[in-house]
Amino acid sequence: MTWINAYCAQRERPDAIPDDRGRLPHLTTRQFRRTLAWFIARRPGGTIAGALQYHHQRIQMFEGYAGTSDSGFRDEVEAEEALTRGQLLAQMGADPDRPALTGPAGAEAEARLAEFSRHTVFEGQVVTDEARLRRILARHDPHLYPGTFLTCVYNPDRALCRNPASPADLPVMSDCQPLACRNTALTPANLQALTSHLTELEEALVDGERLAPYVRHRLQEQQRVTAAFLTRHTPESAP
Repeated sequence: MTWINAYCAQRERPDAIPDDRGRLPHLTTRQFRRTLAWFIARRPGGTIAGALQYHHQRIQMFEGYAGTSDSGFRDEVEAEEALTRGQLLAQMGADPDRPALTGPAGAEAEARLAEFSRHTVFEGQVVTDEARLRRILARHDPHLYPGTFLTCVYNPDRALCRNPASPADLPVMSDCQPLACRNTALTPANLQALTSHLTELEEALVDGERLAPYVRHRLQEQQRVTAAFLTRHTPESAP
């Protein structure tokens, strides 16, 4: 707090931490819940293994924060995740040069994105007020969920990630099957991630004879399915 106030004073900023009865206030970890929620909501997915590991860490943090799952921290993280998703979708909808989404649900994703943009983009400018964007998202949620390997166009009746214990209104991204699910749409970044994954599979198979037969078979199957998927859904103009 001393460093922040000195920084603000040097730069004549008005957002220093105010005194509490003539002294700096006492801070506790509870006051950083929003900061922690913000970090979790914006954590990149990374590789499959990394995403799964981070998913487990999230569950532990949710259930263990303040010693109880009723602490409300889960709700704060989910609210930040929704806001992050809304900001990204609004920016996508405002970009006139953005390549169209492809994949099994690409056309549906474009239609949902266009409808969402009607509420978030005005004269080419994106809504930046957080409270307003949260209200728009609550009323006009397109149920598009950007991820590393796909953009989920969520339809619960055809979602392969669903199970009886999961809520019907949200995809279970940690159980996603992007190459098989009809809810899959693809951005250029998704295609690049899948292409990089295919390259990693091919490199792993260069020394395939050194692998256990079962491992080699699984890698070969993943390579075949990924290559076929990319062949079907990569735009002809893409490099």
